[in-house]
Amino acid sequence: MSAPHPGTARQRGPRTDARRTDALILRAAAHVLAHNPAATIQQIADEAGVVRLTVYRRYRNRDALRAAVFEAAAEEAQHAIDQALAQHIDTVATLRALIIGMARIAQSYPLITVGTDLKPLPGQSRRPTPPPTSRSMHRNLYDLFVRGQREGALRTDLPAELFPLAITGTLNTAIRFTATLGLDQDQLGAHIADLILHGITAPAER
Repeated sequence: MSAPHPGTARQRGPRTDARRTDALILRAAAHVLAHNPAATIQQIADEAGVVRLTVYRRYRNRDALRAAVFEAAAEEAQHAIDQALAQHIDTVATLRALIIGMARIAQSYPLITVGTDLKPLPGQSRRPTPPPTSRSMHRNLYDLFVRGQREGALRTDLPAELFPLAITGTLNTAIRFTATLGLDQDQLGAHIADLILHGITAPAER
């Protein structure tokens, strides 16, 4: 049996550390920029527990950080979609699992709840183009709603484009006011899923 390459263990460590550092920076940026869009790179570095140069080595400015936050959130959302679809359960159950997963992601990246990827930044004349991962995630989510309509699990008297807007809008608003309303963060996704999938009327009235 051949011996392991002497550099293998050393190569894995730095890559893992780099990924961990990236995650710390992006989550710190997501929290800091959600509360203060004009926050400095130093403030973000302080929140992440790294030096400012570490942030600058990866992201040239706040705009690059914003874009990276939305891309990271979209990647996690796509993973949540893949996991929900892999369970091979019915469309409504899939949507419930997905909404719960999206609530968790939105709480990890609160910047996405203020919708800064949906409107121009100061000095821009039009809204920025979503990154490829974000576009792919939205496309897959839309396809899920179309499938649900085709199967008769979702209402067909409403456009499929309305469903993702209703989900993201409800998630964003609820998460922004979670602390104020005293909601249980761990149960928030389940509550929102029940609200969206079953409405606000009592069972006997539906």
